[in-house]
Amino acid sequence: MEAFLFDLIKIFLQALFFLALVLTAIWFYFRLRPNPANTYTLPVVDPANNKEVVHTLRLQACERLVLFLERITPNNLLLRVNTPDMSALQLQVALIRTVREEFEYNLSQQLYLTTETWELIRNAKEETIRQINTAASGMKEGSSSRDLAGAILKLSLSQERAPASIAIEAIKREIR
Repeated sequence: MEAFLFDLIKIFLQALFFLALVLTAIWFYFRLRPNPANTYTLPVVDPANNKEVVHTLRLQACERLVLFLERITPNNLLLRVNTPDMSALQLQVALIRTVREEFEYNLSQQLYLTTETWELIRNAKEETIRQINTAASGMKEGSSSRDLAGAILKLSLSQERAPASIAIEAIKREIR
C-alpha cells in the first residue's frame, strides 16, 4: 500500500510539473509575441530639416573642439593641472595624461570636420605633448613643477604661432 501511495504522489507531482511547464510556455507565447499596436517605426527624416540638424551638430562639434584647443594651450593647462607640491616628473605625467584624455573625449567630433582641419587639431595635441616633453628633458633631477612650468611657458612663448591657434583659425574658416 505504501508503494502504491508513493507512486501515486510521484505521478501527481509529474503531472503538476508538466502543467506548470505548459502554462509557463503559454504565458511566454502571449507575452513575447509581437503586438502591432506596440511596434515602433523610425521617424521619416525630412532632407531639408536634416541639413539644419547636421549644421547644428557641426557647430556644436566646432565649439567643443575650440574649447579643447583652448584647454590644452600650455598656460591654461598649467593653471589647471599644476600644484606646488608636484615634482617636475609628476607634472609632466599629469599634463600629458590630461591632454590625451581631453583629446580622446573629443575624438568623435572629427566626424563633423574636414580631414585637414582634424589633422591640424591632432597636430596641436601632438605639438603640446612635444613641448611638454622637450621642456621636461631639460630639467635636472629633483626639479620642481614650478621649474618645469616655467620651461614650458618659455618654450611656448618662443614659438611664432601656437599650433592650437592655427587649428582654431581653421575651425573658424570651416564654420564660415
